[in-house]
Amino acid sequence: MKTYFCNATKNQNLLNIILFLALVLAVVFTVSCQSQTPAPAPPYVPDEGTPLAPGEPEEPATPPQIEVIIQGSTFIPDTQNIPAGALVLWYNDDSVDHTITARDNSFDSGMISPNETFEYTFEQPGEVEYYCKIHPSMVGKITVE
Repeated sequence: MKTYFCNATKNQNLLNIILFLALVLAVVFTVSCQSQTPAPAPPYVPDEGTPLAPGEPEEPATPPQIEVIIQGSTFIPDTQNIPAGALVLWYNDDSVDHTITARDNSFDSGMISPNETFEYTFEQPGEVEYYCKIHPSMVGKITVE
């Protein structure tokens, strides 16, 4: 038994196949475009700013911030060399209260509870030894250059 198709049916079948392939290509193209990773960002280059006119004063540089962690009833690090004008931030990462007290009485934090901080800016060059009033064996030293 032979089956005969008229030309209209053949043309319709061919058109359906072409439309189906076009749809598949469109889906593949869309998925492939969405799965592409974006290009990496260009490297950061800091802005050098506008050059100063002759005789124009420069803005002062921001002094550095130095961190000291209190942990296990010790200051970490227990000695620091810092430039004049630097801010030192002590963070109590211990489970008990502590103090940060200068031996020369230039500063005293009072009680610092766990997860609290104390900060002090060192303006003058020299050495400053400090300790915890609650735990006198806890000592540290800042050398300001």
